[in-house]
Amino acid sequence: MTLELFGAILGIAVFIMILAFRLPNWLTYVAVAPIVVFLGTMTKKEVYAVFSSSGLQLMFIICIFMGLMSATGLDSVIGNTAVKYANKVAGGDPKKEEKMLLLVLFVFGNVFSYFLANNHVAMALVPVIYGIAKRTKFSYSKMCLFVIFSTTLGGACTLVGTTSNVYANTALVEAGLKGFGMLDFAWVGVPVMILGGIYLILMNKMCPSYEETVPGDATVLMEAGAAASPEMKRKQHIVCGGFLLFLAGMVLDSVGVIKGFSPYFFGYAIIAVLYFLKVAKPKQFFSNMSAQLVLFCAGINLAIAIINTTPLGDIFSNIFISAIGGSTNLYLITAILWLGTVVMTQFMNNMACAGVLAPVGIALAEHLGADPRAIVMAIAMAATSSYLTPMASGTNQLIMPFTNLKFQDFFKYGWPLLIINFACCVLILPIVFPFF
Repeated sequence: MTLELFGAILGIAVFIMILAFRLPNWLTYVAVAPIVVFLGTMTKKEVYAVFSSSGLQLMFIICIFMGLMSATGLDSVIGNTAVKYANKVAGGDPKKEEKMLLLVLFVFGNVFSYFLANNHVAMALVPVIYGIAKRTKFSYSKMCLFVIFSTTLGGACTLVGTTSNVYANTALVEAGLKGFGMLDFAWVGVPVMILGGIYLILMNKMCPSYEETVPGDATVLMEAGAAASPEMKRKQHIVCGGFLLFLAGMVLDSVGVIKGFSPYFFGYAIIAVLYFLKVAKPKQFFSNMSAQLVLFCAGINLAIAIINTTPLGDIFSNIFISAIGGSTNLYLITAILWLGTVVMTQFMNNMACAGVLAPVGIALAEHLGADPRAIVMAIAMAATSSYLTPMASGTNQLIMPFTNLKFQDFFKYGWPLLIINFACCVLILPIVFPFF
């Protein structure tokens, strides 16, 4: 074993251990970068280059828009709408009250997760959940877990809805291959979302419920929409319009309407215009972005680069090749890829899992003579199945501190979603994304 290969193995091992032991996510870059440089696995230039990836640019743009929504009160308007409809359904039959409230939360959490990062949507709904719990005495921990799963189902339907999809796509683009379109994930994501939503609502009794008091002063004041001044409403409309323009740019890029068009630079141009329109103070543009987030995204990009630039990707792909055994059965290949990915996802952040395994899938596709987009799609959909443990996704990790949920609560309510995802992937992916 060469020193360079040892550095690659050690770097990936440290990356996985940091996530598995729930250490700060930003350590993924800070700890791994010195290892791969000092052991000669990568050059300093290659390590610095991870900050220029398309996936990181997309994360920057989404975070800036989330900061602008918060600064202008647009997120409160969204929350106010959710509370309004929740109160309407809560006034009906007491036996159906909880189920109807969950339906409202599912619709809002699911739909907004198509276009916003699902962890941000879940976080935005936490004060709404607390307000509902205070009025109805329903378990806020139960509603939080319900929202975690609902936003995960919605986010899996689009390119930008969940970071695992973003980083699976990044691996394709960085390898010089055609990336996924905005709605390519919907072929499998929508059936999973529909079946999963039916399960979550009808079988909500499987979700652990606690007798608990809403912590602190959790009175939810969601009147920003009504109380906002005309100037603030103008800013809300401008930010909303800018964000919709950016999403339209993502759609245009996915269908290849304009040659040479980049949705990321288009997004930056929109943000520049919003700055000159003074929709918020300069520091408010970055209120949802932190050094920790940037370093964690860079850490994932670094793990992708390690696999792409060293023989480590071939080693991992050989493991999958051995499991496949030379079979060209599309359903067997999908099942093996899905199972391998979903096991890893439960013990490390799904964004990191997709980022690490997508390059392995590309190397595997080259060996099999298969379509790399089909294999990466199978990996991406499996990575979204972050239902069994609190550390399986950033959304799980973010919402967990706001609840009294226990480790086993995720498994108890989440395992049927795993089966639904597996069945849809095995039955649908070989048809819409054939490997050969």
